Amino acid sequence: MQSRLFSIIAMAGVLGGHFAGLPDTAVRADTVEISGGGHLTGEASRKPDSVIVRVDDEIHVALPASRVRRVVDSEQLEAYRVRATQAGNDAELHYQLAVWCVTGSNVPGDSKHYRDYHLKRAITLNPEHAKARAGLGFKKQNGKWIRTSDLMRGRGMISRAGRWELPESVAIEDYQQDTDVNAKKWIKEVKRLVALVLRNTKKSPEALAELQAIEDPLASSAIAEQLTDSRERGNQSRNLRMLWIRLLGKFRDSVSVKTLVEAGLLEEDDVIREAALDQLVQYGAGSAVATYLPCLTKNDNVLVNRAARALAWFPDPELAMNYVDALVTTHKTEQAPSSAINAGFGDGGGGLQTGGKKKVYVQTRKNPAVLALLQAIEPEVDYGYDEQRWREHFANKRSTFSGDLRRDL
Repeated sequence: MQSRLFSIIAMAGVLGGHFAGLPDTAVRADTVEISGGGHLTGEASRKPDSVIVRVDDEIHVALPASRVRRVVDSEQLEAYRVRATQAGNDAELHYQLAVWCVTGSNVPGDSKHYRDYHLKRAITLNPEHAKARAGLGFKKQNGKWIRTSDLMRGRGMISRAGRWELPESVAIEDYQQDTDVNAKKWIKEVKRLVALVLRNTKKSPEALAELQAIEDPLASSAIAEQLTDSRERGNQSRNLRMLWIRLLGKFRDSVSVKTLVEAGLLEEDDVIREAALDQLVQYGAGSAVATYLPCLTKNDNVLVNRAARALAWFPDPELAMNYVDALVTTHKTEQAPSSAINAGFGDGGGGLQTGGKKKVYVQTRKNPAVLALLQAIEPEVDYGYDEQRWREHFANKRSTFSGDLRRDL
């Protein structure tokens, strides 16, 4: 009996296209959805461990209950059957019925099955029905209807997540995903090794050796995180932090350059900061200058000097006027009005007053780091903090030399 049951199921799989069409009006038309795909249409009878589907008077199909996803009763399809009968052999009505089937909850269960059936029926009746063709994924090419999937594959495209892409784009996306996964693995691994080093146990030398041996540029995010976090926490030795500088200098990717540029500006440890700038001289000078130069105009005297100090690693005569403008800078600071209560007495009477106006303090500062930067590009002259004389000096040089100022210097 068991083998006969499975042979009947196999037959159902072969004839599934026939069974899954419009319900046979001679039989009560329930729809049985099969797990894994496929349908049977007929009168369904539920048993404790199976569902019996009477397709017609000659064919009965028994399905194990485990293979049945759901049964849609005949009464639930009454509105559908009325419209299916009315469609007859009219291609446009079949197309409209296909749209109706997937609108709201008009058809319970797998409504897409009904939609596809009526779209196929529409193009059988009218092969040039453009909307039905489009619904089934066809496009017209050189007078012939071709499935969009075949057309796109013929153009060398690849289907990915419901969209068609060039193989190159897919390869780049896959590479980026793999890169992200491996970068996250490195973050976890580097944290583990650093923890071992900081514990100062017998395993520490081995962990340090593993960190020193890192060659994979995908570890750059993990190394950058260590350098940044250790600056904020102060929990790592100078030697360990110097290792991060050396590794970032070796990787030479965008993450490494960005992190070294930040270190060249923000590091309080002179040794670490200068090591970062040395690495940028070898690779990343353009990014460094593009970051530091705008800092010369900030309303923060400390930042101005830090930027000038970093720019001294990349002196550029062509930027001389930018340096001169930052030689002496004006900075504004604001003080919020006081909330204290003051007692006031005078000829006009007395009383209590609270608060006051916001105070703005303006300070002019000379910037020694900027002067040192100017002296680096013009070691034979020294106009101190006299901005006008520096401007005249560089203006005269520009009018005197017709060639490349940097080369002539």
